[in-house]
Amino acid sequence: MAASKALLPLLTLVVVAIGQDQHIPSEFYSSVVNMELLLKSELAILDRLDRFILLSEEKVAFLKRERDRLRADIEGAEESPLVYVSNPVSAFLMTKRLVKDYQDIDELIRKGVGIDLIDGTTVLPTEEDLQGIAEGLSRLQDLYMMEATDLAKGNVYGHKLVRELTPDECYRVGLALAQGKYFTNANQWFREALRRWKAEDSPGISKFEILDYFTYSLTEDGEHEEAMKLTEELLKLDPKNAAVLSKKKVIQDWLDHVELNGRTVKPPRAVPHPLYEPLCRGDHQRPPSETSNLYCRYHMSTSPFLRLAPLKQEVVNLDPFVAVYHDAASAAEINKVIELGRPQINRSMVGDAAKKEVSKSRTSQNSWLTDFDHPVVAALSRRTKDMALGLDETAYESLQVNNYGIGGHYLPHYDWSREENPYPELKTGNRIATLMFYLSDVEEGGATVFPHLGVGVFPKKGTAIFWYNLRASGKGDEKTLHGACPVLIGSKWVANKWIHERHQEFVRPCDPDPEK
Repeated sequence: MAASKALLPLLTLVVVAIGQDQHIPSEFYSSVVNMELLLKSELAILDRLDRFILLSEEKVAFLKRERDRLRADIEGAEESPLVYVSNPVSAFLMTKRLVKDYQDIDELIRKGVGIDLIDGTTVLPTEEDLQGIAEGLSRLQDLYMMEATDLAKGNVYGHKLVRELTPDECYRVGLALAQGKYFTNANQWFREALRRWKAEDSPGISKFEILDYFTYSLTEDGEHEEAMKLTEELLKLDPKNAAVLSKKKVIQDWLDHVELNGRTVKPPRAVPHPLYEPLCRGDHQRPPSETSNLYCRYHMSTSPFLRLAPLKQEVVNLDPFVAVYHDAASAAEINKVIELGRPQINRSMVGDAAKKEVSKSRTSQNSWLTDFDHPVVAALSRRTKDMALGLDETAYESLQVNNYGIGGHYLPHYDWSREENPYPELKTGNRIATLMFYLSDVEEGGATVFPHLGVGVFPKKGTAIFWYNLRASGKGDEKTLHGACPVLIGSKWVANKWIHERHQEFVRPCDPDPEK
């Protein structure tokens, strides 16, 4: 049926063409001369049908090549989907394919046979997603000290992609980074795109296109000499291009300014704390003077039940108190919490309830679960009380379930508020303590680090970490600055339980000494 419909325009063209050439008789069977006209019509139809089939075969051959290319890019992904989608390079390429490549194929198919490759039920990313992945990749490059040259070869911290990146793909990464104003890392990718363009016979992108944005990015990054050199190459390709001539003048003005006033020293890349990145990489080792008094024990003093099933407590810091609890949640409990939290997950925000906003300092999504949502959530709240050294559960917040995305992180911050009236909507005072369950293993990255303490805890499914946010005097403890390091490979799920200071008077009495 579809094929018959496709031929209707072809037959219409034949009839119109014959009508333009000569008079069409009222009947054909009564004259051999007129029957000859029908033979001409049939021959014309067959000629056009041959042409239609040839064009269709070329289109099908093209689509088969594209299909094979696209399938090759996801080879092995079905066996290990989590590893594939959490790899920042493969995630960028997949998003780029869905944003552009499949859209182009869909448009080609629609023009041919009227079949929708992409319909209203298809879930698709946007350019914003592509930009977000590129920014996450830039964070990972900086923190884990990865070069674009290695990433373009498919080497991501020991994980190998199925193939190397093309010049066009390197250019696309550089373009997204430059648009996000990550010019230093963008230049690495543009440089790699140019190097690969020179080495390939069919690079899929023009040298002019690479150089055009590369020179802009170099200029924005203060690399004016290299920008001028490559602008001269642009003018060799198109000597009269007005935009390039204008760009050359701007760069020359900068060079003249540098010659007169000296080069401006580029400030070093801003980091939240000198120990933040070494802790994230696991490079920092604490001296024995800081670790000699730490200990592990079976904790059983909070409630009578713990005498039957004590908690495995590892104290990783004494002041402020920070402890890791091993085997704090079972696999069944974790699966249920993720199952409950996944459907309602949304972009994480920062700030108090009255001033919440999306921020690049926190790239994750979360949802909230109450004890009434499921018995497992209520059980974790009861266990929180045991791990939180008996802090009263009437001042607990709901359980916040978080999943971190590509390069997902939360820059160093405090869980306690500096406001005079903190968390007024809850009416339970400041956050005296935090307990966080790790709901997944993370293959690479994703540590929780305390830069002032030199402490880093890497995710391990089923463990939990507890710390006090406030000192005994009730003041916020500046040493509790902590952050979630970017996830390099894997999917990081955590669940936070924040505990407030009201009703804790008899569990952790306030000490009026401001030094405590």
